[in-house]
Amino acid sequence: MVSLADRVAQCVIDRYLKLPKRGKPTAKGTDSVKEEWTVLAGFVIEDTGTNELECVSLGTGLKCQHRQQLSRFGDSVHDSHAEVIARRALLVYLLDQLCNENSIFTKITLPRQLDTKYKLHLYTSQCPCGDAAIGPLHATLDTDHLPQAKRRRTEHSDSVIANRIVRGHQGFDSLGTLRLKPGRADSIPTMSMSCSDKIARWNALGVQGSLLALLILPIYISSIVVGDLFDHSSIDRALNQRVSRKTPAKHL
Repeated sequence: MVSLADRVAQCVIDRYLKLPKRGKPTAKGTDSVKEEWTVLAGFVIEDTGTNELECVSLGTGLKCQHRQQLSRFGDSVHDSHAEVIARRALLVYLLDQLCNENSIFTKITLPRQLDTKYKLHLYTSQCPCGDAAIGPLHATLDTDHLPQAKRRRTEHSDSVIANRIVRGHQGFDSLGTLRLKPGRADSIPTMSMSCSDKIARWNALGVQGSLLALLILPIYISSIVVGDLFDHSSIDRALNQRVSRKTPAKHL
């Protein structure tokens, strides 16, 4: 019997494979050994009455703008990590459902409420960047063979930015810490918080965001399916234990 985690992952992957090739990672040439790659994330709605799954949004991406690229007019996407893009698309889906007669919501009057027969699942092909990935990344990093200068950057929290906000994946000894998006040590820092921090916020407040909160009651993620760099204790600490929610999302 196929597990729910495998079904959720396959549901997102199948939907991704149906998309056109344009924009997808490809080999950089016929003689290329190293291929391009990216992270895939998607949200899946489960109908517990029929056990059917539907991928309602997905996204790919690894990039985000650094602080000098931010537009003062607010007309650019700052964070293009897969989980964030998938959640942006999810908000469009939820807004569309408010206008749909065969909606996933029950109440007709505002604020609307998600029908209890539906559950929301999140799949990501790689552990969310930030606090959730610190443990798995540290386990794969052999610091004994690193140059002394680089070893200091990875082992010590010398990248703290005001009140315990750490840049990227530096400072492996700082667990449970707010982190900015990772990047090269010599690059300009981003102002975007890590995916771990953002998913933790969704676990506490719901995925609907502040604007849709005026129209619908909070919607929480029932489970999170993680591909590469999976470590249950690290993910549970980063996404659940840091926030006070009574029914934490399961990690499959």
